[in-house]
Amino acid sequence: MEEKFTRPWERKLVQLNLLVQKLFIYRVIQRTVLTIFPFVLIGSFAKTIQIVFLGKDGLFSDLTDFMSDNVFYQLDGIISAIANLTIGWVSVIAVFVAAKYSAKHYNRDDQLAGITGSLALLIIAYSYSRKQPFAFHTAVLGIRGLLFAILLGILVGYIFKITSKPKEKSRFAAMSSSVLNRTFISIKSIFSIIILAALVSDLVNVTFYSNLTDTIVTALTSTNASSNPGLSLLRTFGLGAYTIIMSFLGWSGPYSSIGTTYADTNSVTNLNYALTHHTAWGAPDLFNSNALYHTFAAYGGTGATLALIIAILWVSKDNDFLTVSRWSLVPSIFNINSALMSGIPVFFNVIFFIPFLVAPLVNMAIAAIALQLHLMPPAVYSVPAGTPGPLIAFLGTNGSWQALIFTVITLFISVLIYIPFVKIAEQVKVIDNLADDEGGVDNEK
Repeated sequence: MEEKFTRPWERKLVQLNLLVQKLFIYRVIQRTVLTIFPFVLIGSFAKTIQIVFLGKDGLFSDLTDFMSDNVFYQLDGIISAIANLTIGWVSVIAVFVAAKYSAKHYNRDDQLAGITGSLALLIIAYSYSRKQPFAFHTAVLGIRGLLFAILLGILVGYIFKITSKPKEKSRFAAMSSSVLNRTFISIKSIFSIIILAALVSDLVNVTFYSNLTDTIVTALTSTNASSNPGLSLLRTFGLGAYTIIMSFLGWSGPYSSIGTTYADTNSVTNLNYALTHHTAWGAPDLFNSNALYHTFAAYGGTGATLALIIAILWVSKDNDFLTVSRWSLVPSIFNINSALMSGIPVFFNVIFFIPFLVAPLVNMAIAAIALQLHLMPPAVYSVPAGTPGPLIAFLGTNGSWQALIFTVITLFISVLIYIPFVKIAEQVKVIDNLADDEGGVDNEK
């Protein structure tokens, strides 16, 4: 290892990664994330088409004007179905894989565990609504519910361990008896998990209908801080860092890389100023989320992962990294990075955590300095959904070449931040492959 990694921080990072890889929960997470990749990839392309071409505010929505309403609605329905039932329900697949692998590790019925895990997640996400008798809280089922789904799957596997007997070998000649036997061995586990899921579902619905989470986040993002630039800067950096960390862990944050989920009220003030004065120069709030996070921290999606793709295509020699990056490039250009996050994978990857967090924060810091020194105007105008990250600052400032220059600078710096970690990840992968050949990393059957 010392020959491959000469710098002390590199050796410590690799040692930490190898240590974490030995944890059972980490092996479940990595296997689950890689398994869902093809579905996430297909869903990412469908989501890109849905947002960029078929959405009312999409970047290229004008290209569909020639279609008749009937053809448009049919196409929109097909694309929406693919997107919603792949990337939109990917956590249902993830909980199945996590539960199946966990139960298999404990020598319990992995098939029934996987099915039970998916059913439990659907029960938890079920919406108690009289207006829509069969509906779900989609945030729990999509890519933003990935962390919860994997942890739920591991819990399901553990419950099967403590409430059922070890799995018996089935005999083809007595298939019906074998299936019934498996069912009765696992019925206590299945019943316990369904009851637990129903209790959690009630809690989820109470939280959802009370709007507690949205109320807290909206209060944080809408507080008027234009009179205190330091407070505005701290709030944007804090919520930005929280969003990045949660996205790395397969959860959700207040900011979105596709449009603006929670907009600062001061963004409206900036827009009114620009419309009144016919320029973005001199806008009162320089450090809101639109001016910093959405404009400079989300190139290619949360974590500035477009820079990761460029870094891989630039310096990587690993066929898997290159293949995933090429397939993920088109969705990532339009800020949909789920395929890249799952295929490398970046999710939960110890090696990529540092650049995933540092690159966007460095971009925001550079942008904040440039705005404070009046080297460029803040982005105040809304941009079409799916606008490529490197163009958001340019379009959001109504064509400021200064903003475009700082976009190029920050994107290049992000690539440089990612490059050493790409090289480390490649070397670690070689170590893992050698260990696999020797049977030393994962002895799971």
